[in-house]
Amino acid sequence: MTSLAPAPPAPVSSPGLVHDVQVLAERDFRRSFSRGALVGTVLEPLVFFGIFYATFSRMLDAKDIDYGRFVTPTIVVQALMFVAISSAMSLAADRGSGLFSRLRTMPIAGSALGTARLLVVAAEALTSTVVICLVAHLAGFRFHAGVAAAGGFLLVAVAFTVALAAVTATLGLTLRNPESLAAALYLPYLPLLVVSTGFVPAALFPGWLRPVVRNSPVSAVIDALRALSTGDPTSGRIVPAVLWCAGLALFFGWTTARAFRKVTQ
Repeated sequence: MTSLAPAPPAPVSSPGLVHDVQVLAERDFRRSFSRGALVGTVLEPLVFFGIFYATFSRMLDAKDIDYGRFVTPTIVVQALMFVAISSAMSLAADRGSGLFSRLRTMPIAGSALGTARLLVVAAEALTSTVVICLVAHLAGFRFHAGVAAAGGFLLVAVAFTVALAAVTATLGLTLRNPESLAAALYLPYLPLLVVSTGFVPAALFPGWLRPVVRNSPVSAVIDALRALSTGDPTSGRIVPAVLWCAGLALFFGWTTARAFRKVTQ
């Protein structure tokens, strides 16, 4: 009597990209919106807001500059930079923990991890921006152009964070030394913020530095946020920010995708 050999197990297929993204995003949401993580997302920006208010409010009032209008977009951008930095540190921690090696053995769509991470980054950016705007309302911050401008303000803030997260993700996936990664992420942060229109108008910088200040991506985003909040959303003030966000997202999205492929092979 001939014995029948057992049939080979059927290959396990992925339930689909949407399911994979949902599972991975839920994991990242729990980590990013835990009690400890919310300190960086919500509490730190509010501390900086209080410090800057105590430092600059009287000085700006003496120059007839509204503190809420002028400084709030800067605090928002500062918080968004921290969100992008934190995202890169999380990616580096996942790589070091062996998560990517485990995911490689599972039927998960290759783009699910990056998509889930960007969704969480967008949610963190939205949370930080809304919290800062609500608190800044007490200092006189307003959306003078109505709901549409407020929506544009949030869209620019989220788009900038996603683009910046693509930049930091490339570093987080490429640099293996924790000290080198921390330096690469944190050292550019302060010069980018200071050498911008965040705290001082471009005209007050030395002449040789003004082109750098005017063409900085940080200046472009801060100027766009100011325009959207003050009711002056002209194309000349919005388009540079959109172009910077699109350019950074496209180029560093490509470099991040390459880095993902390398660490998951």
